Amino acid sequence: MVIEMWCALAHRSKITNNQSVKEKSLFIRLDKIGDLVATLPVDQAEFLQDQEITWIVESNVSFIPEMAEPRRSFMTLSLKKPWASFRDLLSYFKSTQAQRVVIFYAPWWVSLAAWVARVPLRGGRRSQWHSYLFFNKSLRQSRSQSEKHEADYNWELLHFAFDQQVKSAAPLLKIKSGLLRQLFEKFDLRSKSYVVVHPGMAGSALNWPTENYVSLVEKLTEFSVVAITGTKADEKWILPLEKKFLHHPKVRFLNAELSVQELIFILQNAKATVAPSTGVLHLSAATGTPSIGIYSPIKAHHPKRWGPRGLGTKVLLPQVDCPAKIDCLGPKCPHFNCMSQITPESVLREILGKINP
Repeated sequence: MVIEMWCALAHRSKITNNQSVKEKSLFIRLDKIGDLVATLPVDQAEFLQDQEITWIVESNVSFIPEMAEPRRSFMTLSLKKPWASFRDLLSYFKSTQAQRVVIFYAPWWVSLAAWVARVPLRGGRRSQWHSYLFFNKSLRQSRSQSEKHEADYNWELLHFAFDQQVKSAAPLLKIKSGLLRQLFEKFDLRSKSYVVVHPGMAGSALNWPTENYVSLVEKLTEFSVVAITGTKADEKWILPLEKKFLHHPKVRFLNAELSVQELIFILQNAKATVAPSTGVLHLSAATGTPSIGIYSPIKAHHPKRWGPRGLGTKVLLPQVDCPAKIDCLGPKCPHFNCMSQITPESVLREILGKINP
């Protein structure tokens, strides 16, 4: 098991000009892209200026704190071998002598490691059994009710852990790629000349019908070049587009062609991005690109909790009174398939409104 430590930044330096040592706090979020995007900005709270903060994140999403502005001090942890990770994490807790650990989301053995290491303040959400055993400062949050945005839940937990009563709006994550523009030459693109369509998703929420993505791309080519992004896991959604547009002069298929850094560069320089509820939508919003999300009305998937945040973001979802809480009821639901209510024309209007205000 490998744990990597990123060099601390100057603004997180251990010694200030008056040689006083900053308090050390560890913030932990071992989760997916969108979850970390909604959590990372909490370290920009004004009352944390006297803290030396290190993030512990899953290795697959380490590019987010690395490419964020400002860059964060962080370490990565792989979850594939939990017991080896537990031993390494326990050793790290003891060596850093941190005063606080705030766990926004992590497996139970992470809170156990903090407890065994006797970290003075162990904060987190009071929910699963281990939070009652290993936390000494926990906050009850009914996140499954989706009454707030995920970023606001994280902001609330941070204030509670630090005994801060003054509430303020959660800041937005800023992320930027420093890649050279030779990438444009590779794909015959230029800045602000194309719209990104990312049709795939991991499947945790409902997606838009594939025929609607096909129709949208067809309409978009009348106004713009279209860049299709995705991974091999998104083939289900991309194959119908390839069948229709593989040789179209205004469609570029970038799926399975981009590194994470290259994807962020492409998102950052797009006119707009269209995607379902997936990490790419949150990354696009974090670059400042106008981002249109297509969302399910199911309570656990609702944009009220999981929608993108940033300037120029917009969410479209079916206007139905959805009876489902966690999973779609399928044909048993009187509104099924409500995702078809979101028309390609309505998405196109939103895109054109963003790029031609």
